[in-house]
Amino acid sequence: MIDLHLHSTSSDGQDSPSKIVDKALELNLRAIALTDHDTLSGLEEFLSYGEEKNIIVIPGIEISIKHEPERELIDIHIIGLNIDHNSANLRKSIVDQIKGRLEQKRAICYRLRNEFGYDISFKEVQEIAGSNIIGRPHIVEVMVRNNPDITKGKSKNQLFKLISVGGSAYVDRIIELNLEKSIELILSAGGIPILAHPGIYNVSNFEHFMEMLIDVGIKGIEVEYTYSKNRPFYETKKLVEAQKTLPEYFRRIAEKYNLIKSGGSDYHGGKKGIKIGDANVPDEYLKSFI
Repeated sequence: MIDLHLHSTSSDGQDSPSKIVDKALELNLRAIALTDHDTLSGLEEFLSYGEEKNIIVIPGIEISIKHEPERELIDIHIIGLNIDHNSANLRKSIVDQIKGRLEQKRAICYRLRNEFGYDISFKEVQEIAGSNIIGRPHIVEVMVRNNPDITKGKSKNQLFKLISVGGSAYVDRIIELNLEKSIELILSAGGIPILAHPGIYNVSNFEHFMEMLIDVGIKGIEVEYTYSKNRPFYETKKLVEAQKTLPEYFRRIAEKYNLIKSGGSDYHGGKKGIKIGDANVPDEYLKSFI
């Protein structure tokens, strides 16, 4: 079994890159990929620690791309697998991406405090994150910790939606890579661009959507994924059906369009009960990445 979608403390995960390798070894996984959000900072540790272990470690990244509602590109993520993490072009572009992410999260905290009455500051969120890569889960953590009266009776998923696309406290990024640039960067760094967690997106016709992505260079799709433990199905009545039907549907899509099959747990350190390997990604996918 393999897992090609994992997050560490270099973005919004709870385990260091080395700890992720250790946990995967304990589970006897054959291969894993570190795909932190909009950053390459954990890959050196991940690769140097894992290369001497009995496991294949694959360098990756998960890029949040610019929202373009007219193309139904809303909160879309592209994973790059087997990238050259020392690519100068990729590194330069990611610096700008990180800047845009930080300014967006700062603006969201400002809105929560000044428009919605939450006791929250960007500095507190930075302290929770412990790195430059701040994610929405870090903001939600401070919202819950500092505001028991406001958040009482609300799930973390509801709070997450408040600061996500379409939420009343959401703020767009001023600096953000678009779809074409993200794919171009991954390809230029020798990587394989993969559409992450396709089942969470709200698009009118998925096959037409997929054809658009293929036209601009997407090479693969996540088939296996932990839908029952992730948004928008987590804590809903749809979680069982989603987990049962979506991987099979995306497997058919991959075969129809001759796409590389990938998959992963989207592990962040145990949040929502997700464990490394939970997506049950078969070893046979590995031949596309090594």
